[in-house]
Amino acid sequence: TSLVEQKPRWVLVPRRQAETLRCILKDSQYPWMSWYQQDLRGQLQVLASLRRTGDKEVINLPGANYRATRVSESELSLHVANVTQGRTLFCTCSKDTVRHPNWENE
Repeated sequence: TSLVEQKPRWVLVPRRQAETLRCILKDSQYPWMSWYQQDLRGQLQVLASLRRTGDKEVINLPGANYRATRVSESELSLHVANVTQGRTLFCTCSKDTVRHPNWENE
């Protein structure tokens, strides 16, 4: 079974338009939620990894602008705007992250 569910599952964002994607966490044992992008060359890049409700991150990259928000314990949203280059977006969950290892909080 899947640990996360993306809504909508598939979406095509027209050039220079905006869309908000949602990611729903199905297992609270994996508190970190992340968004990744994969460009047309297959390069994978982390956009944001958020754990706590209310956490936000703004990411401006060539070809698109993003705003990630941890809406609740079980939801992560990604607002995508100013899209000018094709890409695929993925939502994931994990128990920890390399960007925010547990030892930083000790």
